[in-house]
Amino acid sequence: MYLCAVKKIAVTIVTLMLCIISFAQTRKVDSTLVTFYPTSFDSISLITPYYIDTATFHADNFDLLRHDQTIYSTLSNIGMAHKSMRFTVSPQTGFNMELPSFEKYIKTEKDLKTYLSILPYSEIHYVFTVTDKEQHLNFKFGRQFIQGFYLSFEYNVNYSPGIFNESRSQNNYFWINALYTTKDHRYRALAYWFRNKIDVQENGGIADDNAYMNHEETDNSAILTNLYGATNFMKISGAGFQHYFNLLPQHKKTIEQITIDSLLNIDSISVKPIDSLLMDSLIVGSIDSLLVDSLVVATDSLTVKTEEVLVERKFTLGRINHSFAYQRNQLFFNETSADLPFYASYDTLLNRVTTDTTIVQVYRNSLTWNSLGYQNYSDDIPFFVYAGIDYDYFKIKRYDYLEGETVNDRHHSQASLHGGIIINLFKSTTVTGQAKLVTLGYQIGDFNIRGQWRQYLGTNVRNAGKLTVDFDMKRQSPTWFETSYQSNHFRWENDFHAATYLVLGANYQFKWFNAGIRQTTINDLIYFNQNARPTQYDGLASISEAYGSVDLSLWRFRIEGFLGLQKVSNEDIIRLPMLLSKLKVGYSQPIFKKKAVLHPILTVQYFTQYYADAYMPALRTFYLQDDVKIGNFPFIDLALAINVKQADIYVQYSNMFLLSGNYEGFIAPHYPMRDSKFFIGINWRLFN
Repeated sequence: MYLCAVKKIAVTIVTLMLCIISFAQTRKVDSTLVTFYPTSFDSISLITPYYIDTATFHADNFDLLRHDQTIYSTLSNIGMAHKSMRFTVSPQTGFNMELPSFEKYIKTEKDLKTYLSILPYSEIHYVFTVTDKEQHLNFKFGRQFIQGFYLSFEYNVNYSPGIFNESRSQNNYFWINALYTTKDHRYRALAYWFRNKIDVQENGGIADDNAYMNHEETDNSAILTNLYGATNFMKISGAGFQHYFNLLPQHKKTIEQITIDSLLNIDSISVKPIDSLLMDSLIVGSIDSLLVDSLVVATDSLTVKTEEVLVERKFTLGRINHSFAYQRNQLFFNETSADLPFYASYDTLLNRVTTDTTIVQVYRNSLTWNSLGYQNYSDDIPFFVYAGIDYDYFKIKRYDYLEGETVNDRHHSQASLHGGIIINLFKSTTVTGQAKLVTLGYQIGDFNIRGQWRQYLGTNVRNAGKLTVDFDMKRQSPTWFETSYQSNHFRWENDFHAATYLVLGANYQFKWFNAGIRQTTINDLIYFNQNARPTQYDGLASISEAYGSVDLSLWRFRIEGFLGLQKVSNEDIIRLPMLLSKLKVGYSQPIFKKKAVLHPILTVQYFTQYYADAYMPALRTFYLQDDVKIGNFPFIDLALAINVKQADIYVQYSNMFLLSGNYEGFIAPHYPMRDSKFFIGINWRLFN
């Protein structure tokens, strides 16, 4: 514990020192508009940059589960396991390193950002509660230190003791990346490192829901829970680099003719190509006067000389990209008493003390050619094509109770091909396509084919909206976890075959309004049944969704809203709420002679009743249950924020509907929604 505290203090000190150093190097330039790109190199050339969100309207969004257009089923406390109430298909093809139940709190290379800011950009978020010791701290930093060299990092800590017994969460992540580009932009390199630590207590939910709903105990810590002495500890870390090299220089040398009037000593210059010069000489009959060796021509008072000039290429041979990545997932589930009634229906115990350990490692290499050169296109590249090959190697270790140590369980390797294309036509139509095929080794034959047609109803500048049609088809073999697993409570060996997914979608967007439909069809879906074991459904299942959203600013009001309707063809294997909705309304009132702005903000979330999936701590996985329904309960948060220059200070009261005396608000089976409490927070953006 002492070493852990020292490490956290050291990271915090280093972060603050970098922030201070950044101010010592500032100049009088407005840097409040800071852009960033995803880690991928190609995104810098292909897409419009993202802008840092500095709106006070979003100041109270310190919980990462509040950022998406969905509602998450979770466990009575921030930082815990969660599952989206909207059905989604994992974008992964081949070996999967994801931890779906904790994905929002895990930052890997796909989540890193490169801040392209000449001046330093720093941002500090700090939130704490009045009644207990809950705290949330976040640092962000990015700047260009020397020409072409950018450094970006983020550090985040969440600590929450929870309102029930055995529900503490203590999570943190840190990532850093460095980007370097040569002056001629021919070579670019990026290196990164990330680490996530998730340390949560697992109580298995409250033992008697009625004890909470009837408000039998004013102190929630007095309510009995299903587990005690159980913890999940996860450490996800990795590092990597990527670099590219343009096959041709950005400029080429060419010889041009310069004509100078030597008699009048005039500096006026006319440039002619050699062929034109020869033709002029033939016309005047002075071809004999052309001095080929010296490349100088004298005609009366005119002197013609040659000179090398750099001209930007209109055509390049593209660039070669190479990337290497390493990731290590260390998963530990420990409990002091494994023989509790909670596990009565599962496998025979191997040991009264659980020390489940799983370590998964991956080494990835990718080599790709693409047609990008030196231009930045910002979403309107006329033509883009790429193709490449990947090679991955995986190692899986687990704790063997018979041997009493961690042993090598298995290892896999796989090779795959990937490619894609983008075509823009008439400044109104964009067609994209991507494909990946596993050609060798583990999960051979898996593939993913995606396509999109984007059509502006007009042009990309003046239009009546944008229509987008999406196509996504994939074949996905069972994951290593679904195929084989050994632990104190669960053991299985499965011979599943690959599942296939087809997703079709259409979306219309115009200014502040967005609406769409999506149809997902799955053949041979693998899911976790009522016994918390993976099983395969032999047949088709489909999910239909219609949704709409608004993001509207009207006078001093701002409104964000989302509404989704879902229909599942087979509720025996997939459970979703029929309706889910989110609404956030804010109002801006200038105060103190317009030197500050007051923002009251109301947030409401609601979903209809359904048999939500239960959570199994020993597997870190959600599974089907038929005992209780959750939903039909509004979750209301009220915040009051004040904006002063580049700082937002706010007070938030969470889950205020409990003031009505209704305690039926469960966010997962046997896990009530977070209790009502006051949060005080500050967001401080440090520019210039």
